[in-house]
Amino acid sequence: MNENIIDSYFYSLVRVIDAIYQEEELADILYFICSLGAEITGAKGVTIRVLEHGTFDLRVVSSYGLSPEYLHSGAIDHGKSITEIIQGNIIIINDFEKDSRVQNAEAARKEGIKAVIGIPFTVNETTYSILRLYFPARKVPTHEEMELLNSLGKLSCLAIERAAVAVAKNNVIH
Repeated sequence: MNENIIDSYFYSLVRVIDAIYQEEELADILYFICSLGAEITGAKGVTIRVLEHGTFDLRVVSSYGLSPEYLHSGAIDHGKSITEIIQGNIIIINDFEKDSRVQNAEAARKEGIKAVIGIPFTVNETTYSILRLYFPARKVPTHEEMELLNSLGKLSCLAIERAAVAVAKNNVIH
């Protein structure tokens, strides 16, 4: 692998870890993770969605590069995605025209999206998240890209968990 790419990956991870350690705003950390994911993989856009226990709502907690119209279009079947997320399955859709998990191919076409990679994570015992990257063409990620995305996803979970703990701590009556 190119040494410049290794340096870039290393710097990206260090910057995210610093942001979490310095307790920067959760929204800023998650947006930074999304933007890094797009920059490193050439994705058109990235989302981090969270599924909380007892809900069937994959709520967007951060996004980069995608229009609000697309984010609210319901382009991907959340029912099937939720099962894959809970089971820990990586989701790769390289043909939005023919994959049955795509509910709204027209919204994807308008957004210029033809492929998606989704990597699920467990935040805690009751909360799951997914890092999704959207591409304008078929995407076969490299091993290195998947390793970095896995690390970014884990760091997003750490940031979410730390923010939840801080909120709970501040809500305790003394």
